[in-house]
Amino acid sequence: MRIDSVDATQLGDLREPLHELYRQCFADPPWNEPQEMLDDYVNVLAKHLERPGLSGSVAVGDAGLLGVVYGWPMPPELPDDTLHRAVARVVPTERLVAPAVAVVELMVNPVSRGRGVGRALLDHFVCARDAWLVTHPDALACRLYKSAGWRPSAQFRNQYGDRRVAYVLSSGAT
Repeated sequence: MRIDSVDATQLGDLREPLHELYRQCFADPPWNEPQEMLDDYVNVLAKHLERPGLSGSVAVGDAGLLGVVYGWPMPPELPDDTLHRAVARVVPTERLVAPAVAVVELMVNPVSRGRGVGRALLDHFVCARDAWLVTHPDALACRLYKSAGWRPSAQFRNQYGDRRVAYVLSSGAT
């Protein structure tokens, strides 16, 4: 397995395999995303690719793309939108803003799960920075986050009323 750093352009070059990976990761429980949401990921990704500072890490093996993680540096002030306000109710705002990085997507091919791909991707991407992410509280990746030192928040509801939990990683830097 090889882990490579990617920028927005390089991530954009992977649109089709990322879309397929998204379908594989989010069609089943606990996500159960409906077909229209799975299909819309190409549009969501296009918006993500426009974000300043977007970067990521990709895991590649003999069989191709094994997984990806991407996100962006947070601004000094928390964006004033429904998701960020919801997260700020369960995580102190100072943990969510610069210098923290937001992990927006972590996707590992189901056949590659349990083989260290997710941990390698997170370690490579986060690279000793403060970071945070939001996930479903029943996601299999929650075990990974906890074992890697990420701290869970209390559960909350996202803008669609779905249960979510934030995980925060502290680099230990002051």
